Amino acid sequence: MRYRVNLLDMWIDKIDITEAVAHIDSFVRAGRPHQVMTVNVDFLRLGVENRAFHQLINAADLAVPDGMPLLWGARLLGDPLPARVTGIDLIVECAKLAVVNDYKIFLLGAGPGVAEAAAQVLRQRCPGVRIVGTYAPPVTSAFSAEEDDKTVRLIQEMQPDMLFVAFGAPRQDEWIRAHMQRLNVPLCMGVGGAFDMLAGRVRRAPGWMQQAGLEWAYRFVQEPTRLWKRYFVDDLPIFLRLMAQRRTGTSVAHTVTGLLAGPEVLTPEPANASGAADIAVASESGFHVA
Repeated sequence: MRYRVNLLDMWIDKIDITEAVAHIDSFVRAGRPHQVMTVNVDFLRLGVENRAFHQLINAADLAVPDGMPLLWGARLLGDPLPARVTGIDLIVECAKLAVVNDYKIFLLGAGPGVAEAAAQVLRQRCPGVRIVGTYAPPVTSAFSAEEDDKTVRLIQEMQPDMLFVAFGAPRQDEWIRAHMQRLNVPLCMGVGGAFDMLAGRVRRAPGWMQQAGLEWAYRFVQEPTRLWKRYFVDDLPIFLRLMAQRRTGTSVAHTVTGLLAGPEVLTPEPANASGAADIAVASESGFHVA
């Protein structure tokens, strides 16, 4: 059964990374499209501000807790989440799963050459992994219909079992939802800046800082210009609301919502995601096939 915790009216799955990988394996075996979201405080902010993104999180086949504040908030509710499940860790574990089961992987997005560099790292860490292609769409303020169609067709031609998309939130998750049926990839997951970390373009915080909930500070030191507004203006009020949720009594801490895998999956109504022309990506053109 699927157990979830309600954080600011957004439902987060109560699983650790081992359970998440098991569910992803079941998604791939089922053969039909599924969406996985890695939810952090910024996702909660986007959900509070944008009803469509709020619905997108709740409609995801799996919404894993990618952030220590989510664990702290769930603990205050008296129904703790078992562990943080980060996008980068989930990519690596999925690559290991892909080696065992001969699944194919496609990496989409990030900056010029970043996805291919991340693919090389995964090949080194997980010998035998089949990364069948990478593609970085061009930088543009709007994803044109032509570019959108090209991207979908490239992925269709490669027929991956797993698609990881690094456009940043909310674009990556909206793009996945808008194109899931055409893509027909069993696992579609937005991964934010995970390719940059895998490729070594952005350094990841030491383990002790991750466990202490200080990874944000490590990232801020590396990219203060880009992150100061997000952390201290946009996300801080949401963090405070999350920590105060116990006192407001507005959250239901525990629920069973249906089965995670197989034909009996219970999924909410699809989010009203924006179309392809509304999606912008921060990268340049470049397609690589393994």
